Amino acid sequence: MQLLSLLGSLCAAVSLVTGTSDNLTDAVTWDEYSLMVNGERVYIFAGEFHYPRLPVPALWRDVLEKYKANGLNAVTLYFFWSFHSPRKGDFDFTSPARDVQQLLDIAKEIGLYVISRPGPYINGETNAGGYALHLSDGSGGSLRTSDETYYQAWLPWTTEIDTILARNQVTEGGNVILHQIENELQETRYDPTNTLVKYMEQIENATREAGIVIPITHNEKGERSMSWSTDYQDVGGAVNVYGLDSYPGGLSCTNLNSGFQVVRNYYQWFQNYSYTQPEYIPEFEAGYFQPWGASFYDECLAEHDPAFADVYFKNNIGQRITLLSLYMAFGGTNWGNLAAPVVYTSYDYSAPLRETREVQLKFKQTKLVGLFTRVSADLLKTEMESNGTGNAVSSSGVFSWVLRNPDTGTRFYTLQQNNTASRAVVTFSAKLETSAGLVTVPDVSLNGRQSKILVTDYHFGEHTLLYSSSDVLTYGLFDVPVLVLYSEFGQVGEFAFKGASSDLKFTAYGTSNVSASSTTLSGNASTYGAKHTKYRYTQTKGSTVLRFSNGVVVYLLDTQTAWSFFAPPTTSNPLVKPGEQVFVIGPYNVRTVTKGRTVILVGDNANTTSIEVYAGADARSIRWNGQDLNTKRTAYGSLIATAPGAEARSIELPELAWVTANSLPEVQRDYDDSRWTICNKTTTLSPIAPLTLPVLFSSDYGYYAGIKIYRGYFDGTSTTSANITAQGGAAAGWTAWLNGKFVGGSTGNASLWVTSAVLDFSSAVLYNSSNVLTIVTDYTGHDETSTGKGVENPRGLLGAVLYGNNGSLNFTKWKIQGNAGGDANIDPVRGSLNEDGLFGTRQGWHLPGFDTTGPAWSSDSPLRGTNQSGIQWYRSVFNLSIDSDLDVPLGIELDAFYGTKASVQLYVNGYQYGKFIPQVGPQTRFPFPPGVINNNGENTISIALWAQQDAPTKLSNCTLFAYNKYQTGFDFNQDWSALQPGWTEDRLQYV
Repeated sequence: MQLLSLLGSLCAAVSLVTGTSDNLTDAVTWDEYSLMVNGERVYIFAGEFHYPRLPVPALWRDVLEKYKANGLNAVTLYFFWSFHSPRKGDFDFTSPARDVQQLLDIAKEIGLYVISRPGPYINGETNAGGYALHLSDGSGGSLRTSDETYYQAWLPWTTEIDTILARNQVTEGGNVILHQIENELQETRYDPTNTLVKYMEQIENATREAGIVIPITHNEKGERSMSWSTDYQDVGGAVNVYGLDSYPGGLSCTNLNSGFQVVRNYYQWFQNYSYTQPEYIPEFEAGYFQPWGASFYDECLAEHDPAFADVYFKNNIGQRITLLSLYMAFGGTNWGNLAAPVVYTSYDYSAPLRETREVQLKFKQTKLVGLFTRVSADLLKTEMESNGTGNAVSSSGVFSWVLRNPDTGTRFYTLQQNNTASRAVVTFSAKLETSAGLVTVPDVSLNGRQSKILVTDYHFGEHTLLYSSSDVLTYGLFDVPVLVLYSEFGQVGEFAFKGASSDLKFTAYGTSNVSASSTTLSGNASTYGAKHTKYRYTQTKGSTVLRFSNGVVVYLLDTQTAWSFFAPPTTSNPLVKPGEQVFVIGPYNVRTVTKGRTVILVGDNANTTSIEVYAGADARSIRWNGQDLNTKRTAYGSLIATAPGAEARSIELPELAWVTANSLPEVQRDYDDSRWTICNKTTTLSPIAPLTLPVLFSSDYGYYAGIKIYRGYFDGTSTTSANITAQGGAAAGWTAWLNGKFVGGSTGNASLWVTSAVLDFSSAVLYNSSNVLTIVTDYTGHDETSTGKGVENPRGLLGAVLYGNNGSLNFTKWKIQGNAGGDANIDPVRGSLNEDGLFGTRQGWHLPGFDTTGPAWSSDSPLRGTNQSGIQWYRSVFNLSIDSDLDVPLGIELDAFYGTKASVQLYVNGYQYGKFIPQVGPQTRFPFPPGVINNNGENTISIALWAQQDAPTKLSNCTLFAYNKYQTGFDFNQDWSALQPGWTEDRLQYV
């Protein structure tokens, strides 16, 4: 055991290499093959994580542990300027959900490299593309240019966030290894005077001045331009490591057979435009977002198919990509107005890790690829030897990429269907070049949407696979070397060792029938006529283990069994060596391991499963989530036991009991709005001109996110109608009342950001003076620049015109009310984005501890609803008591009867955790994580039911439910009180 570890250390020592640096540090360098960290080549397999979309820091660890467990060694982080800066000049990096240092510490403790992406613009389907919303009044100048006003706007943000990141670089003992500036900024004019060139140089200079010394990167917006590479028309603004984003799936939520055609020109693209740099995809499709009115993520079966990870991720390997980040590996939730108008509350993204933090089969398949890249050092320096249809195979139905390491001779044959969308089974022979000559391996098969990576001269410890027609999952160096191969059930596999003795024997344990036969290869003069023993088998279900007389142990797994294989590392170094891991087969998830005579495992299990652990000869027993298991040793050296699950555990969720109050007193003519903001501006900095004056854009008066309420005054009884134009984003409606009487509006449209309507006043009572038109406008976010007009595209009312019998008339006054305190950020834990302008929210009815015993409140339910237009507030207080060793993802299911026109806001312990628009859809299920909900203790859920037509409006379903249950060693039963500050009397001032 010590010898194998020493050999691993010696190999590491002699493999130190030098590469190109940014002349600021040698800790992270690169060449045309790979990135190097502290002189060692490393395959970066990262997953995007948006911590703002999960506002519970303890669960950042939960998610990132699952990243690590499922084969990733890095996390890519967007930093949302909007999430940290409620007003100009104010930055919050200390409240729990915004504690960036805690996030970086967690990533380091788990053993993940960090790729930082702080913008200033990020896109990300988030509100305003991540820009601080105080820019939405037009004060930010000419965005994404070298404009001085814009420069002065973003510079403080970049300085603040980059200073934190600089302290966490690998050069300072942290794990940040790459730093991206801006996002998908296309360079189409190669001129040093180009404002985009100057802008990129401004950001780079500011980044360096803040202390960033690691390489700087950028991400090309698909193959749509050639931007910021030192290898292509570098006139300034180029970054150290070029990256290319790609979302190639072309999949459909309604047609399982659409798309699934891989991109085969990545290699040539990088050779053309970044040939001195490693091939890097900063965003590769791991799912895709869904807009309002489209499909819900659970319906997108094609995106959840593990075959996508198998075929597409291996296709990237075949094209020499050695830096890959999955977007998104976990999506999270657009709680608290985090969404851009192009997405609804859920940002599940059909990601490998579900919004509920559950591991999908796609992540399990991703793990097989990730663990392979983790130990395959020869993959990190390869050259393209050949590729094409029928290349190195006997069938024109198969396409292959062949890579060769010029130093070791190792080859990697990535095989896929020529038509990757095909579901046909194709069987063929593979023609593999080895150091001993050409090997023709018969009966290789691809089962439809499947890919394989065949290897030759593949090194594992002191041994070498001459070839294998089964995929290598991983290998480990224990007291003996352990190699793990996998194939689909029923497929034929074949492998041979290089230089193995002719009298090598093996013992098989399992159901696969493995035959050994001697074969003579035709090779070069030194190897001609050499005999090798090949081992051939048909893969059965489960595991078959071969123990060879030279000490080598080989696991043969079918793919579904391999999905339950884990290799938790015994080190916190992201660069895990083959001797720094333990092998585990069986459970749903394995988080951590402590190696010793007792192998201590922490993980998760839905159902009781067998558990097999390979940890070496010294290991004697297994402890799972604190429980010592009845452990036995197998004949081939592993430990076996049974790990408990949660299938027999009961979860009791209450039926919700509600109290209710009117949350729209503002419709009454005599409502006291004396504290409201007067709309009196006649000019605006917005590039969008108002349709009428005064300016009614909400941001011009300091109200950025959430629902807003307007009150427009006019005199006289001759007014007959009004033409109102409002903009709240996709699906956002608005409703109007005149002197308390419903007069119309818009119920929202998934494809319209702006809606107009003529309001008929004939049913309302008019007065000689002080008539009041009350308008409530919904909000689904500010625009990104990539999918809309940008953060400066105004929200609220764009124009309002009165009409009488003799033409247009004038309003005498307009007032606006938005979120309590405007940009004052009166709830820094949840943040100002979480607020809105509803009376109930302003008064704090959504917060724990609010007293509902007053006369305004009565018992009623959203299932009975309201008989007229308006906004009715419902509040339920209840207790949960979930066992402390269970992870139970919870949610609420909302539905409404056909024809209902409404907008429903959901609040959980003060967090706005859902927006349900039944006439638009698609989302009806809204999960909320521990920390937002208390698994043990009291909880408060509020629903604001906004009836947008003068008709009975109610929900048809409003039910708590559990998605699943897992026995776990993770602590989900914490004291979450710091995340859930309660109601205070200060709220009463916001009327």
